[in-house]
Amino acid sequence: MTQDQRTSPNDGNFPLTVADWDNLNHLVMNAGWDLIFDFNVFLRKNGNWDPTNAKELLEYTVKQGYKPAGYELGNEPNLFPTANAVSEKQLAKDFAAFKNIVSSSGVPPFLTIGPDTASMTPRYLKNFLEAGGGDVVDVVTVHQYYTNGQKATLKDFTDRKLLDKFIPEVDSFVKICNEQAPNKQCWLGESSSCYHGGAPHISDRYVAGFLWLDKLGLSALRGLQAVLRQSFYGGNYGLIDTNLNPNPDYWLTLIYKSLVGSPVFDVSQTTDPNVRVYAHCTNVSSSIGYISGSVTVYIMNIGSETVSVDIPFSSSKTQQRYILSPGDDNGLTSQFVKLNGNVLMLPNDYSLPPLIPVFSNDTLQLEAYNMGFVVIPDAMKAECMQI
Repeated sequence: MTQDQRTSPNDGNFPLTVADWDNLNHLVMNAGWDLIFDFNVFLRKNGNWDPTNAKELLEYTVKQGYKPAGYELGNEPNLFPTANAVSEKQLAKDFAAFKNIVSSSGVPPFLTIGPDTASMTPRYLKNFLEAGGGDVVDVVTVHQYYTNGQKATLKDFTDRKLLDKFIPEVDSFVKICNEQAPNKQCWLGESSSCYHGGAPHISDRYVAGFLWLDKLGLSALRGLQAVLRQSFYGGNYGLIDTNLNPNPDYWLTLIYKSLVGSPVFDVSQTTDPNVRVYAHCTNVSSSIGYISGSVTVYIMNIGSETVSVDIPFSSSKTQQRYILSPGDDNGLTSQFVKLNGNVLMLPNDYSLPPLIPVFSNDTLQLEAYNMGFVVIPDAMKAECMQI
């Protein structure tokens, strides 16, 4: 059993063995994750995708009782070199065959996900959806990165123009997705700060949190249902480093997942262009234990001066604050992050440390290059009482 996708004859062959598939499924089950698997679109016969190897893998998957949540076919098809090019029309045809193969294999309910184009608004995406792909997929996916990791500078990561570059991109994608695949979900199927593996000594440091947190806020506000992070491990943008220690974006993601629920509210502020503010209903299902009606606001200050921030929905109500700042004297390039002044570290037993807020009723003074979350437990927001 092997699944290997190469973009040119010179690329290496990386077969997926039975042991690899077993280990991967056991890992995600033990971690409580959902697995999405991407089949090799370069296995072809007479111009069409060849499902022979996929059928073998699916048969084994059913036999072992594994339950991947979704399946994809190919990756970044608009970047395939000429020798391996697959047209939009042909890929839509391949997806139809692919979905039929997976459905008939007896696997548990799953999502068909694609086409994972390499940018948010390429003509390839629109043509694929128009050619029938929009009827086949359950989730429309694209990839997004702000800039080239081999050329990015530290200054880029706090550049308002670079952050704002995401807005027209996500709006165009959502428009295409909704028009060509109505009632289907629209996801960022792969995303981080910079392509080409991230920016060395920047994409894995404190400063990368600004791009990540702003992207999460804008994605929710502009209508995306999911953002999948590249990557958990590996490259300069991994959430954990090569020694399996958390990078700053790991802690930011953990706090986000612990505090932020849905729906999202439009609380855009224009008084200070260096301040970004987003608000959601609080995640009441996390172990922290907030109640329905709570609101979580998350904020970031990419400017060099302390700013006063009026927190939405918090008038005369107690705020619980989770403020993040650089974890050491390296500042923006720190490999560590502080939560309310204390460096976040994994204990020796690798259990997660408690996330402890600071309580306050005062106007928030957000220091330069700080970011964080503010929960208003007694906001009693009607939209949040129904979840």
